[in-house]
Amino acid sequence: MSFIKVLNLRQHPFVRNVAMLQVGSFGGAIIQAVVGIIIARLLQPELLGVYSLAFGLAATTSLVIGMGIQEAVSSLLGGAYAQKNKVELENILGFMFKITFLATAVVLVFSAFLPSISDKLYGNSVIGVYAIIITVAAILSSFFFTLAYSAFQVTGRIKALTCLIVTDQSLRSGLSLVLVATGFGVAGAVSGHLIGAVVIFILSASFFVWLKKRDLIFPDLKQLIINAKKANIKKYFSFTLWVALDRNMGNLFMALPVILTGVYVTASEVSFFKLAFGYINLALSFLGPISVLLNVEFPKLQIENREKLAKSFKKVSLYSLALSVLLIVTAVVVSPIAFKILYGENFLPSVPYVAGLIVYGALYGIGVGLGPMWRAIGNVKVSIVINLVILGVGIPFGLWLIKSYGLWGSVVMVTVWFTVSHLVSFVYLFRKLNFKK
Repeated sequence: MSFIKVLNLRQHPFVRNVAMLQVGSFGGAIIQAVVGIIIARLLQPELLGVYSLAFGLAATTSLVIGMGIQEAVSSLLGGAYAQKNKVELENILGFMFKITFLATAVVLVFSAFLPSISDKLYGNSVIGVYAIIITVAAILSSFFFTLAYSAFQVTGRIKALTCLIVTDQSLRSGLSLVLVATGFGVAGAVSGHLIGAVVIFILSASFFVWLKKRDLIFPDLKQLIINAKKANIKKYFSFTLWVALDRNMGNLFMALPVILTGVYVTASEVSFFKLAFGYINLALSFLGPISVLLNVEFPKLQIENREKLAKSFKKVSLYSLALSVLLIVTAVVVSPIAFKILYGENFLPSVPYVAGLIVYGALYGIGVGLGPMWRAIGNVKVSIVINLVILGVGIPFGLWLIKSYGLWGSVVMVTVWFTVSHLVSFVYLFRKLNFKK
């Protein structure tokens, strides 16, 4: 690519927005990584394993209030905002608020069983209590966050969106660190997330009020509550449900490996796998902003130019694959030094598993555009079916691997799950898009 082409590429709004979100995500990821390193040093392998298992249980429990809701609604909001349809926009936001409230109620009911579940899985009910605290934190931090996130995304306020994301990432982890450092252990770590979530709850509502003052098409909080009460769930539920389920499949794929690993190995060993898996995913976090912005870009191309959609999907997937290979090879090469300096001698057993995850990380990039493309062409049900089949076969297979081969079984399980899922989905979408041409 010539220098002139590079300069022209830099001027493209999509590229600039990707760069801005990447900078913000990188900053937030660095803060989280640094905090995570210090917390790991303070807790040491045994307690860090307990913390990781609690987090995994909470992440699985709170899936229905996760990022899937706002990503689903963002597509609907984008159309209403582009048409300046105030009534439709208010209806969509009211639906979003109502469905978040209902999902919260379901999560809280299920959370009551977490101590019993953790006792059966790990022989430790306290892990379930910690998971409840983290789940409540997730509920609070997501309630208004989803509204502000979606509103900023559809209005193109990427700077504000980046600020919101970084604040959410850094505040909760920072408060956890403070409480762990003052001697409260795992209880302090989970309580820090809860306190931070309360602050994010208030900040997100304030951000939404700020946006309302600058863009009168958005309702105020009082009107939002009124709209939520009378919102027609049936009108948007089908689309939102499938998109949210599809998006949360990715979260489930991320949470389950740690949860399943803890069934057959000690808490210390869970820490070694968790750190290796987290280290690889930290390197892959550079790919995240691309996927976020494709949620808006692909639906536009689906309407404007379907031939360009297929070409863009292929190009983004291949470029992201090349980038993921570069990121992971670099991360694996420096991992022995990085773990020794950052985590200390006690966590060096994680290093071999970092190298073992190189195939998983290298091929991960091909999946960056999958979620946005499934949503753009309205075929998220196919994606869900593919991933449910993989989990249906993969969970018992993974448990056998872990029971037979310990942490190396976890490494193989993760690699097989993600690689098969991404490749099957990519081939299906690529053929479907070219057939439409």
